[in-house]
Amino acid sequence: MTTSNQDRSAAELKRVLDTIERLRIQRQQNPGKIVSRIQNMKRFTQQELNDEACGTYKNLLMGRSRRLPDRQTLMDIANYLECTGEERNDLLLSAGYVPIPLPLSDRQLDRVLDQTRSMMHQLPYPGMIVTDVLDIVGYNEAFCNMFGLSDFSFASNPPNMIDLHFNKDMPIRAASSFDEKSRARWESHGIVGIQTFKSHHPALFVDPKYARFHGLMEKYAELREFWNREAWTVEQDLKTAKYFLARQPGSAERRPIRYNQLHLAVTDQAYPRIEFFVPADESARQVFAAWGCAIDCSFKSGPYA
Repeated sequence: MTTSNQDRSAAELKRVLDTIERLRIQRQQNPGKIVSRIQNMKRFTQQELNDEACGTYKNLLMGRSRRLPDRQTLMDIANYLECTGEERNDLLLSAGYVPIPLPLSDRQLDRVLDQTRSMMHQLPYPGMIVTDVLDIVGYNEAFCNMFGLSDFSFASNPPNMIDLHFNKDMPIRAASSFDEKSRARWESHGIVGIQTFKSHHPALFVDPKYARFHGLMEKYAELREFWNREAWTVEQDLKTAKYFLARQPGSAERRPIRYNQLHLAVTDQAYPRIEFFVPADESARQVFAAWGCAIDCSFKSGPYA
């Protein structure tokens, strides 16, 4: 390594250590600002950080090691320090790593949502618009008809996808878990969605913006029960149809159908996006057609989170 490269590497490592130390000292001096449930168990010392997150940290501080921590190690350090999304990106950028995507600003989100609503209303399928925290901020008439939600008013209190999955007062849960097989599919889909959400939101127990999600955890026992469970992989969830007891227009009779859940993103970010639903068997195609929905689709399916 040339002298200039060595100097750059040393300067980069110094920036990383300075950023870590700044965050660590902030935690020590202002523990009350940390919203994590385990904050009182941590002392946020250099030795503790070394023991809990980065086994070479003391060596880095003392100059015995000059190897820049890899991206995952920096994320482990960020988890230990209970960093917000912005703080995680400060840490990643100090080391020259690509930052994690952050939510759109309010103005950007409003503009993208206008585009998303226009796209959704052109889809010949039941659909809803979902944000990065799984809030449902729009839906079409076919969505309400297919899932028996026409009598629910979402305008005053927009639901979350977690509500749709777990709320016993909404018809989707009962109609999606009507026998042993459908119940197992409902459960596996919920677990995959929870694990996906956790992986996409590493600051879940740190950033105050997740306060509503914490309330949902208290509201739904299954959400807490499934929190640390593993079921299928995301790929398995994508490939396997879901079950639903659907009714035809003007009839109280219900028939079991299978459908796939798909998504369309409007920008290069994953959210906001349209979640929509297509039939996966002949019974479903008949029900969808009766509600005026298209019966053919070549899209690939996607998870709810």
